[in-house]
Order: sequence, then C-alpha cells, then structure tokens
Amino acid sequence: MGISKINSLAVASLAKMDSIAKANINKINSVGFFIDNISFDFDGANDFLSSGGNLPGVNALETTGSVSMWVKLDAMSANGVMWQMTAESGTDNQLFILWQNQVGKIRGSVKLGGTANTVDSGSGLENDDTWHHVVMTWNSGSETSSLNFVKLYVDGSQTDTDAIGNTWNDGSEPALITFGRNSIQNNAFFNGHMNDIAIFNDVLSASEVLIIYNSGLPKNEFRHSGLVAYYTMEGYSNGDTSLADDSSNSFALTVNNSTDIDSTDTP
Repeated sequence: MGISKINSLAVASLAKMDSIAKANINKINSVGFFIDNISFDFDGANDFLSSGGNLPGVNALETTGSVSMWVKLDAMSANGVMWQMTAESGTDNQLFILWQNQVGKIRGSVKLGGTANTVDSGSGLENDDTWHHVVMTWNSGSETSSLNFVKLYVDGSQTDTDAIGNTWNDGSEPALITFGRNSIQNNAFFNGHMNDIAIFNDVLSASEVLIIYNSGLPKNEFRHSGLVAYYTMEGYSNGDTSLADDSSNSFALTVNNSTDIDSTDTP
C-alpha cells in the first residue's frame, strides 16, 4: 500500500472520528447537558457566598420554591449551612439546608412564624468522596392544607416530607440569600464542594427532580420557566469577587473571604 493511500485513509479515519465526536456533543447539548468544569470548594473556616440585593421575584419564595444543588461533603465537626434565605431584618422567618452534625444528616428546614418544619436525608453522606444531588421544595399558605409541605430529595429520591402549618408572618421580605454559612449567627461554615446551584419559584415535582439528577449527570436548567437564579460557576476565575448568575435575572453573589475558591472536582 502506498504512502499516499495510507495518509488518505488516516485523514478519512480522523475525519470520521471528528464527525462522531461532534455528533455526540450535539446529542449531549440537545438533551440539555452541558460542559461542567468548575465547582466551589468551601474551606469550612470563613468563605461563603452572599446576595447583595433583592432577588427578582423573591417575594414568591416566601410561600413557594425549590433549591437544587450538587454537594460533596468533607469531614464536618460541626453544623455546616449549605443555603439560607432570611429577611433583611429580623430572624423569625428563614429557610435553609445544612449538614446537621449531631444527627449526621443533611437537613432542610422551613421556619415560619416561630415553627420549624424539618426534613432529613439518610446517613452516610459525610466525607464519602461522592457528589450528591440535593433538592428542597416547599409550599405554604394554601387553603388546601395537604398542599403545604416541605420535601427533601437526595440523588433523585425523596427522603423526607413534613407538613407546614404557618406562613411568612412579618413585613420584611426574604432578601438575603447565603451559601456556605449561617448569616444570622455568623457560624456553621460549610466544608466541602458545591456546584450547579439553582433557585426556582415553583415546587419541583418528583419527576423533575429525577430529571435534574439524571443518574449523576447535571442537567442544564436554563429552560425551566420557574428559574430565578442559576449558578453553574463556569464563568468564575481566580481573583473574582463575585459569582455571576447564569439566569436572565443577573442576581450575582459576592464571594467572601476568598479569591481562589474554584475547583476542577465536579459531578
């Protein structure tokens, strides 16, 4: 076989491989996945993310919403808050997801009117070197009491639910969003990774949660009609003091006490 023919076959093979690769990429994009190269590695000491103003549509989150995030927990010697929503003033009403160190589980809580309704994960998630998809959904204030609940999902499966009997009962709007610490007491810093955080103003169904989890491959959430904030972290660079919101609402978060929080460890 001549050299020219060998070269011709090699070029044809490379072209075919490139075509297959492009087809696979197009297939991935068509079903809503995306390139995922960056997560945030919280040190458990003092770094966290915080909002700098009112989230568009934040009032709706007083009664109805969902938070979706991917987390990988390092060893925790105390509670570690993953997400918290509070009012600008006063502490009566708050929603949060945290690592509850005493029980050794991820816990979601909706505290309204002085009453906390909590939901727990299963055990064995701490320092297991594994990414987990965590979703909390909530609804309150409906005339149909059976519709007022908080639910927690881990890795696509519901782990707990609790009925909510109260509502957001003060005039202060839930304007403060924090990831990585308890903003009320300035403690409970989270130790571990977070990635692909999404906030919705509606209650995700069990099937929607399972689709987002998608057997461990994060799904692009840009097309979800209830999306109010979305942090893929893909646009972050060392030295940045803010994290862009990848939704159309442009609700950026401030990066506190770190300019080198990014990691290539992703789900």
